[in-house]
Amino acid sequence: MNKSASQSTPKPILSRGFLITVGILAVLTAIAKPSSRWLKAQYDTLQANNTVLIANETKYKELLKIVEANQPNGSLNAPSTNSSTISEKIFQAALLPSILGRSSRYEPYTNNGKLACARMVNIAIEQALGYQIGQNPLYVPSIVEDLDNGKGKRIDRKQTIRGDIAIANGTDYTNGLWHIGICMNDSCSLVLSNSPFKSEFSWLTNSNFDGAFDSYPGKTTFYRIVQKN
Repeated sequence: MNKSASQSTPKPILSRGFLITVGILAVLTAIAKPSSRWLKAQYDTLQANNTVLIANETKYKELLKIVEANQPNGSLNAPSTNSSTISEKIFQAALLPSILGRSSRYEPYTNNGKLACARMVNIAIEQALGYQIGQNPLYVPSIVEDLDNGKGKRIDRKQTIRGDIAIANGTDYTNGLWHIGICMNDSCSLVLSNSPFKSEFSWLTNSNFDGAFDSYPGKTTFYRIVQKN
């Protein structure tokens, strides 16, 4: 028997410095993604504070004209006979120059405004009522959970009035693609929501969001906010 072959091969000794380095790299890998999201959010906040976000006067007037033309009584100021005080406040807030047509590009954690539908609706709600809906105000299912837990009630489209809430694929949150907007007239034939194409609160569609989400399961649902915070 070969003597050298019978001897065990010594195990490599890992230095303390090497182990510390590996540990640091593991920690950095774990926190890198959250940190990059945080840095992006800080950048967006800085940009938002130094950028004109509201629509220019021409764009604002164009949007306002479309909304006015879709009022059954032809007036932006006269609510319908079935008006809810809360819904009317939300409708009027959505018409403000600081909100209607507002850019969502620098809203944090919204992928440069492409996923800002919940955020923009909540801006209008907060302006009207002094609070936002949803434990996570950026996430549509979180808003729905709040509405289902007492802050709202689900209604049929024919019952809707201006200032109510329309939610795409509201019946299937497992497989659907969610989107949320504000009804801008009675019966909700006109909905205002964030445009994922332009990253601004200017997308005026029918109650089904012009079929943009028809390839996903679930139907559009409608809510009325009924409870103050």
